[in-house]
Amino acid sequence: MPNVQFLPALRAAKPRRRLWLAGSALGLFLLTMVVGNAFVPRDKAVTRAMLGHDFMAFYTAGAFVREGRYREMYNLDAVKAYEATLSRSAGLEVGSSFGPWWNPPFYALVFEPLAALPYAKALDLWRWIGTGAFLIATTMLASFVARAASPCGFTRAGSPCYLLVPLLILVSMPFLQAMSHGQNTFTSLLMLVIVVALWRQKRAWLGGLTAGLLFYKPQLAAVVAAAIVFDLGWRALAGLCVTGVALLAVMMIAMPGAIGDYLHLLPANVRWMQVEHMYLWERHVTLKAFWRLMLQGREAGEASVLTTGLTYLSVAAIGGSLAWVALRERFASARGRWPRLYMDDDVRRDRLITATIAVMPLLMPFYFDYDLLLLAVPATLYAVERIGRPELARANDVWLTRAWVGLFVWLFVNPGLAMHTHVNVTVILLSCVAGLLIARSRRCDAQVVSLSTSNKLTPFAAAA
Repeated sequence: MPNVQFLPALRAAKPRRRLWLAGSALGLFLLTMVVGNAFVPRDKAVTRAMLGHDFMAFYTAGAFVREGRYREMYNLDAVKAYEATLSRSAGLEVGSSFGPWWNPPFYALVFEPLAALPYAKALDLWRWIGTGAFLIATTMLASFVARAASPCGFTRAGSPCYLLVPLLILVSMPFLQAMSHGQNTFTSLLMLVIVVALWRQKRAWLGGLTAGLLFYKPQLAAVVAAAIVFDLGWRALAGLCVTGVALLAVMMIAMPGAIGDYLHLLPANVRWMQVEHMYLWERHVTLKAFWRLMLQGREAGEASVLTTGLTYLSVAAIGGSLAWVALRERFASARGRWPRLYMDDDVRRDRLITATIAVMPLLMPFYFDYDLLLLAVPATLYAVERIGRPELARANDVWLTRAWVGLFVWLFVNPGLAMHTHVNVTVILLSCVAGLLIARSRRCDAQVVSLSTSNKLTPFAAAA
């Protein structure tokens, strides 16, 4: 029978074919679920009224700016009252829940034009914007893989590699979550891909300038901004500063007083949500959420001394490991203790970028699971090296590949299981991926050292 033959065929296939088989099978299963939903009775089906609720917070902030009420964006009572009225008029099934505005004030300006439309039309337009951002981002990521498979350009031989990128992203749980929630993850993905593309090309000023825009979601920007400045220097810092000053000026001119509201009221709002009420810690992929859920569950209350201590220790261990590896490589190279491993440091830089983005969610105090879609970037860069530089592969890289696969699969079941077991396995798997990527970024590849020191050529040039 076909279903019996599928698993043996999957085990016998080569890694690339396994990805095609598994991704296609998962995609077919998800498509079947979507089509079947149309034939399920309405009271048991997933309806339009159940989807896109996160967009309400964006729409509300845009409406407040449009109505001159931007000083109320961080007033929880005002936001709750507006969203309750909005949900009734739009026929949304949200119950008594509401979504607060967590972002900096300047980001609300993006949604002011959308707030001029009826909610349903605004949500549809937002989804089209997200779809466009997703298509551009995945095309750029696919081009990274295509050029690694064929350095001279896109060829027929490279197509099976780069077409895996959109397939595996489309069938991932973070993609489904971001799409169904009405989140801004797709625009975040596009901006991060642009930052990484500029970073890889060593276009420091433009890379820093673009990285500054990511601060519309500070948890996505902080670690990336620090790493790009460390790697590319003062020009990247200058770009970050230009963006920061421009955004600050926009807020001061368009929304006087909003910066003070953000700095003063946001911490109190976060406390109201996470400390004074039961909170969905299982949906966060941070070390803080891991220890909080494991030791204290979802119940309201202050973090215990043990929870806080373990959070600080684990953050210091993982963040410190990444910082130590980056600093050690920088200072050792500057003092001439290590040979020049890579022409233009391309591999070193890709490994630093990959480790940085994988570590980022763990270190932050606030990071939802749908934003793990951004892990498509380090996963793609890992594939780029495995395809374009096979001579750098080591036997223990198989554990990193397995960790990536395990994380991809586990994300489909994590929220429900973590809620009942109080163990967020996603954080454990992501920590494994991050740790292996950090270790990989510091290793000295003997074959490359030999090529660099004896021939004074890059591996590409030596092979030619």
